[in-house]
Amino acid sequence: MNVALVGSNFGLKGYLPVLNKIKKLKLKIICSRNINKIDFKELKNIEYKSNWKDIFNQNIDIIILAVPPKIQEKILIYNLKYRKQIIFEKPISTSFLKSKKIFEKIKEKKIKSEINLTYLNHILFRKVKKIIDNKSLGSVIDYKINWAFVSGDFNKKIKSWKTDEKQGGGIKNIFLTHVLSYCEYFFKKSLLKSSFIKSSNFKGLNFKKFILLKLKNFKKINGEVLIHIKKNGLQTHKIEINFENGKVKLFTKSKDWTNNFVLKVYKKNKKFKIYKNMSKKFFNDGRSQQIYLMINNFIKKKNYKNIQYCLNAEELNNRLI
Repeated sequence: MNVALVGSNFGLKGYLPVLNKIKKLKLKIICSRNINKIDFKELKNIEYKSNWKDIFNQNIDIIILAVPPKIQEKILIYNLKYRKQIIFEKPISTSFLKSKKIFEKIKEKKIKSEINLTYLNHILFRKVKKIIDNKSLGSVIDYKINWAFVSGDFNKKIKSWKTDEKQGGGIKNIFLTHVLSYCEYFFKKSLLKSSFIKSSNFKGLNFKKFILLKLKNFKKINGEVLIHIKKNGLQTHKIEINFENGKVKLFTKSKDWTNNFVLKVYKKNKKFKIYKNMSKKFFNDGRSQQIYLMINNFIKKKNYKNIQYCLNAEELNNRLI
């Protein structure tokens, strides 16, 4: 299957190493506005385009997007005519209403699509999902999530789409969407009970630095989500879920977003099992391992569930102050 990769930042860092390891895929085109500034000496038999519209009249089976939401929404709408298989990033677009319309059209035209939600592909997150669905510890009572992350763009006060909520960036769109998506994945449709957001404005960079949410799903499962930026140190990500007959703790403390996660499963008798990242490390960036799992799954079947989880997360984000 021939692939066109659009985007030269995370596209080359996160996706390119994965495409080189999946035999069923052949990278044919790399497209970027900055194509003339990139050294492609090691890549052979690949076409280079600076305008993403030029890829649609080529012999391409799958388009992979790693571009800002403002560009992504244009490509997704343009592809409604061509119906190419397409993989894209979160958030879907620069606003929830646009995202909803785009998703409705994708389903209506039956375009095979997938969204890259890192944690929904992680093997330990899937293990937690299985525990919840099988009710091996009984029903869920409540949960708490605490994610403290280091971000160069925010800490260095870089002015770009990543720090601008109106362009689909900011902590709500980039980071909170991840968390709310896996809340949807674990606990199904959630409702917002309350929110507390501490805003920061550094030289015109208007973004949210501290977010605390209280959630409740349709089965009255209460949840608390706290995310905030650290100035330095390691990423710390903690998820604790209480069940009728035990609890689970999923956590990491690492430079990488996804590596070094540990899962502890406790039963009422306080005995517990420990699970660690159970996949071989093929890539320097842990997110690439999750992309590898996502793309292999995408090739095998057609499924809109992950996009729906993302859309639900964007809807919750839209309700925040």
